[in-house]
Amino acid sequence: SAVLVPSGREDLADALARELAKIEPLPRDHEDALLCGFSNTQWAGSINDLIDEHLKVEGAEDVTARYRTGPRLVEMHGQTYLRPTLISCADHDHPLANTEFMFPFASVVEIPQERMLGEIGETLVVSAWTEDPAWIRELMNSPDIERLNLGPFPTNRVQWEQPHEGNLFEFLYRRRAIQGNLAAIS
Repeated sequence: SAVLVPSGREDLADALARELAKIEPLPRDHEDALLCGFSNTQWAGSINDLIDEHLKVEGAEDVTARYRTGPRLVEMHGQTYLRPTLISCADHDHPLANTEFMFPFASVVEIPQERMLGEIGETLVVSAWTEDPAWIRELMNSPDIERLNLGPFPTNRVQWEQPHEGNLFEFLYRRRAIQGNLAAIS
């Protein structure tokens, strides 16, 4: 996931990183647990190593590392966790600028607004905090955006009357009929 801003990348990255670094691994049954552990520790280690390798490429910084209490990859509560990570990238072409991982990870990239749509390509969700009518029209007319949130709407809020939500459900789940004694498998 990427946060694209026309200006103020460093200040925004710092503010977000401060908040994300407060999120710590907790036991699975803890009511305040926000992070999921990895069942495959090698997978978590590989993701961590890949991030570290890409951080060697000039133009990116793990801003959460300034505020985190310990390393990104940790063994706690009988599980392996990757702590939330926010990367500040000086360039949209950096390998971490628009990368998805299976844990709380995002990058912040500064791009002039007039280049943003051309840079992002196809995307499932764009959340835009703007009141600029011309920019809103450009976003609405983009064939590359599946779901457009104008303002602070959680990306995980599902509204079934929206076409994208139905498509996402169809994509993630396969419908099928099952007949028989299901009690036998319980």
